[in-house]
Amino acid sequence: MIFQSKDGKNEKVFDALEWLAAMTSHVPSNGEQMVRYYGDYGNASRGLRQKKNLDDLIPSVLEQESFSKELRKNWTRLIQKISEANPLTCPKCQGRINIISFRG
Repeated sequence: MIFQSKDGKNEKVFDALEWLAAMTSHVPSNGEQMVRYYGDYGNASRGLRQKKNLDDLIPSVLEQESFSKELRKNWTRLIQKISEANPLTCPKCQGRINIISFRG
């Protein structure tokens, strides 16, 4: 088996079993996920940012500073929409559950 690079400049000769072993090393194990990065998170973009010393300017998600009353209502509405059950209702006595403490 002769493997040639995309640009056609390099080629490598493999024995058939050697080639199969090299190709199957790229197949993820059962239950394992392969992660592919594109756009800003791809290797090419990261390399360009490193060359320009802009590597610290990676887009990120900002965390909420406070857990407001509006956000508390929002999460209960979303859970209720998915599970069709109000998460602030006790499953045993059907009474209202009050949140005493929250750790984020």
